[in-house]
Amino acid sequence: MFEKMPIDKATVKSGQNGLEVVKACRCVNVGLFVSGDLRRDVVVSLVIGSSEDSSVISFPGNTLRRVSPDERSISFFLLKATEILKNLEAGEKFTTDNGIELTRNSISCLTESWGKDVIHVPSSFPERFILESNLADDRLEKAT
Repeated sequence: MFEKMPIDKATVKSGQNGLEVVKACRCVNVGLFVSGDLRRDVVVSLVIGSSEDSSVISFPGNTLRRVSPDERSISFFLLKATEILKNLEAGEKFTTDNGIELTRNSISCLTESWGKDVIHVPSSFPERFILESNLADDRLEKAT
């Protein structure tokens, strides 16, 4: 989850992304990309905003197209996604031509649609949601 993601064309184009954008790009890179391919059974979702009004940018590995693992490429897609999200009303969804899924809603509606019984919020890192299927493998949970 990101409270804000300040991103604009000039910073993306120059490669001078802010810390939030860099972290988001790394999440997408690490979560999806393996040597020469994508993890097809993974969806990386970035939540931006407050608990009452959140925007979600999801990168589903099974349908994603034309996204490279480098920060610049991912940040251009994040820029495009944030521009589209500005025009979405609460409850609306949109899928870009390369398979990135955009949603605007409250956190409670989002977690309900994802399934409350399979989402865990770790106490040491409350900004991370961990799906039940990944809980046993999550090293941060094992350490606490």
